[in-house]
Amino acid sequence: MMKLPALLLPPRPDLNRDARYPGDSDNRHANLPCCWRDWSNLGDGPVGLIAERVLAYDVADYVRFRAVCSPWRQSSTEPRTHSGLDRRFHPSKWTMLREELTSPTGRSFLNTSTGQCVQIDIPELRDHELLALTPEGLLVLARKPPCTTTLCMLNPLTRQLIQLPPLSSLLPSEFHDDMLPERDALSLQGSHFRAWGSGILNDDSTVVLCFHHLYMLGMAKPGDDHWTLLDYDDGCIRATPMMFQGCFYCINQSGLMVLEKTGGPPRLEVAAKLNMPFCRMMDTFHLVNICGQLMLVHCHLGRMDRALFYDTYRVDLDNGTLLLVKRLGSAGHALFLGMRCSLSVSPKVFPSGSICADTIYLSFDINSRRSMMDGGYHLADDGVELPNSSVSRPHTLAECLSLANTIS
Repeated sequence: MMKLPALLLPPRPDLNRDARYPGDSDNRHANLPCCWRDWSNLGDGPVGLIAERVLAYDVADYVRFRAVCSPWRQSSTEPRTHSGLDRRFHPSKWTMLREELTSPTGRSFLNTSTGQCVQIDIPELRDHELLALTPEGLLVLARKPPCTTTLCMLNPLTRQLIQLPPLSSLLPSEFHDDMLPERDALSLQGSHFRAWGSGILNDDSTVVLCFHHLYMLGMAKPGDDHWTLLDYDDGCIRATPMMFQGCFYCINQSGLMVLEKTGGPPRLEVAAKLNMPFCRMMDTFHLVNICGQLMLVHCHLGRMDRALFYDTYRVDLDNGTLLLVKRLGSAGHALFLGMRCSLSVSPKVFPSGSICADTIYLSFDINSRRSMMDGGYHLADDGVELPNSSVSRPHTLAECLSLANTIS
């Protein structure tokens, strides 16, 4: 259960004082100390102002604030009266951890800005399959068989559900609902239907649904009855798309591409050229968000000893260029890198020494991690941390975050 932040708790009364309100010996406040305040009756103005500031900081604190008492709820906005695409109520600072709780519907969520972890019950997981977690902190869900083409997005903190057009309006006929339960290879459990790279465009009204293994991109607004389809090809370059600040990005033989909707039908246009040599079949590219900055990580083999190296580039979208850097953000973040998604955190919000700044930690779906070649890569000196292979499950913070970022 989430606790009320200390900042919002009313002052604790001094129980040793026996002061009474003047002339109030017979009313209900008679035995209360003089510093007692009726916080539930602050008034609509002050409560509304506090609520706005709390919401601007974090929607999780806003949910806690509204849970304090009925007057506070009545004086603050109910999230479910607004559009589910309203970014003010999105838990964008929170990411869902992979490890499940005892309850089949319980999940842990980590605040990547503060290191705080909360446990949330999500009843929808009983009859829905998780396809992806969007950058806004929303869950992309699909109904389990036999209704596998029913899609929605869920805000795990406000409980708001956004209904989306059916999957059958996007996929070819061989993937339709009546055939999915009979074909294990096409099950929603399979990698074909992992929708990493999905999210909300910067018009705050359009949802992007990406099935990278099928090279298919769907666009729709809540209430639409079908998806607008855009086919794309990665040119045999191993890179996973991502949503960044309301824009869809992917990589193909032309370079770093961005989805454009203005001035014609939706299309992919070059946002930056790949200005480094690379092998299409061997190298991998990863788009990551570091402190609100779009970056590209290039994994490649060394020329002599065939060791793996990671080069990091800051994407200059204004000039369409890539700048080689040795730091993950100005404050030195740690990056947990997976094949389909990534997680960036500040070492300062976790116990000292538990994770290192300017270090790339590999998730368990990275091939080199599976073969125990490396667990962490230090950008400053190209040094490598070997993963611990003597235990059957993660036992350090770095390993737990690497597991949380692993997509099967």
